[in-house]
Amino acid sequence: MSHHRRRNPLMNSAATMFRIVCVLGFAALLCGCGTAPETTSDTWESGTPVSVTARLEYRVDSLMNENRRLNQQVEALATENRNLTARNAELETHINEMTVAPKNEPTVPTSSNVAAGYEGALAAYRSRNFDGAVEGFQALLEGNVREDLADNCHYWTGESYYGMRKYREAIEHFRIVSDYKKSEKKDDAQLMLGNSMAAMGDKAGAREAYNKLISSYPASPLVQKAKEKLARLQ
Repeated sequence: MSHHRRRNPLMNSAATMFRIVCVLGFAALLCGCGTAPETTSDTWESGTPVSVTARLEYRVDSLMNENRRLNQQVEALATENRNLTARNAELETHINEMTVAPKNEPTVPTSSNVAAGYEGALAAYRSRNFDGAVEGFQALLEGNVREDLADNCHYWTGESYYGMRKYREAIEHFRIVSDYKKSEKKDDAQLMLGNSMAAMGDKAGAREAYNKLISSYPASPLVQKAKEKLARLQ
């Protein structure tokens, strides 16, 4: 096995996207300084006008969220590449031993098909084709994808529904992630669970979700974000 590390084109793409987002965000900040105050998503529910400073803080927060999501996508792809490479030999051996698959038993997907499907669904999510992303992730889940990838499929399905403002559907998938015994996306799902409830106007539910993130995952880098969200709900 070669020990040379190859650059992941998806990671390069995500990094390029991040730079574009930062440039656009900076331009938006400059433009925002000379315009009349607008409302943010936090004040849409109450209808209370906000100051220019508060509006700029919201835009900065939005850019930071986009940065976090891009980093999560890169991390997810890197993790899945490592996992799929490690499972490749095992899957190939298993498939070679199967001369005929039982009629009533679903066929195990090959690693190359799983990788292509997962990357395609993520690409749809990044391009804001949320319907396509949901379809792609659901196809993987229906194809008996392994548990260590299924939690990510549920998480990004929830993110896609959140992007479509279908918050109830998003909540359903974020809760499924929380039910997994082992998942690297539990803290992310808990934060997005709170965000979804807040977007629905369920402030009590949002507080509960944020507090659970703080108490259950104290070492998570998302704890500070949860505290900020809680402060805004007061």
